[in-house]
Amino acid sequence: MIPSGSPSVDPAPATRQSAVASSVPSGVEAMLSQERAARVRAEALVFGRDHVLSVASHDLRGPLNAIHTWAHVLERKLGDADPSLHRALAGIRAGVEQQVELIERIIDAPRMATRHLALHRSDVALKPLCEDVLANARLTLGPGEITLEWDGEAVHANADHERLWQAWWCVLAFARQLESEAAASAATPGGIGRAKDALHLRVSIERGSCVTTLVTAAPILDRGVIEQGLALPRRVADAHGGQCSAEQNEEAGELTIVYVFPLSVRT
Repeated sequence: MIPSGSPSVDPAPATRQSAVASSVPSGVEAMLSQERAARVRAEALVFGRDHVLSVASHDLRGPLNAIHTWAHVLERKLGDADPSLHRALAGIRAGVEQQVELIERIIDAPRMATRHLALHRSDVALKPLCEDVLANARLTLGPGEITLEWDGEAVHANADHERLWQAWWCVLAFARQLESEAAASAATPGGIGRAKDALHLRVSIERGSCVTTLVTAAPILDRGVIEQGLALPRRVADAHGGQCSAEQNEEAGELTIVYVFPLSVRT
């Protein structure tokens, strides 16, 4: 659901970019914001692709494992039966092993880049970070209002600054994409969805965690579409010891995204 881009990139340049943005002319600042958004889109695409590959790998391995197991069972049952039957079963096992090798080479190998998400933790001021994300989103995600409701103290967290920036931005980008699709669906005769031109991000500090909630208009979605669209935020949340979830309300034509991460490292 996130627009396409290029392979995974080092987030450090984007972090440095934020530090100099305030000292450059507004036109250049807008260009830097667009460039940073493009980087995050590219990163999100890689994580979304790898989520699809992970599902494909799992779904393909299940039947192959069953075939391989039953081939062994039948071979033991046959005992000293016709050698041609044993050769046939050996051929089946060899075919399964070849398919597994193809899965490992074609599907599993490309996922290595995002399999282990390294974090560069530091002391992060959360509210300024969130406000910076919203400022970029207002410039790069097209028309429509984006507002922030902050509930609680403007605290700090021990976290990866750039990864949190990416995760919050991707949540907003995915919501804006769904919002557009819902509006298009609502305009179609018999379509399901509702038009909405504003995103309201609510962030609250609760029991040692930062909880982000975003409700957006959305058409009826396959679960796989949601998982793919939130692949990067979910991986970032998991790496921080948190979670990212989404619940669909088909009757209301809405999707509620909840993004949670702890303020400190949990052991």
